[in-house]
Amino acid sequence: MAVKATATTRAPNGTKTLVQAFFAAADDVPEPRRDAVVKAALAAIRDQIKDAREQEKAAKANAKARAGKAAAARRTKVAGPARKQQPAAAARGKTGRAKPGRPRASAKPAPQATSEP
Repeated sequence: MAVKATATTRAPNGTKTLVQAFFAAADDVPEPRRDAVVKAALAAIRDQIKDAREQEKAAKANAKARAGKAAAARRTKVAGPARKQQPAAAARGKTGRAKPGRPRASAKPAPQATSEP
């Protein structure tokens, strides 16, 4: 909804520059055609703003629809067969896993001492 321009309402930053540029461009148009050119320019600006708002609404609606479909897809997954339980580690003969970041015990044989004469 548009805000009525009153004495208490401030224009956003950049408005003055845009207005000055618009009137500077309007001054370049010959006087007999200036009125018609300014009206056409204002109508074109309004149409562009309206189109931009419609595109923004459509983009929001598409994003909302995609989010709804994704949520529905997550909710409607069919449960698969039950997973088989792994036997306990002790039953498999393993004592435990090595903790990450710790070096493993070396599987290399220790060097043998040699006797030199």
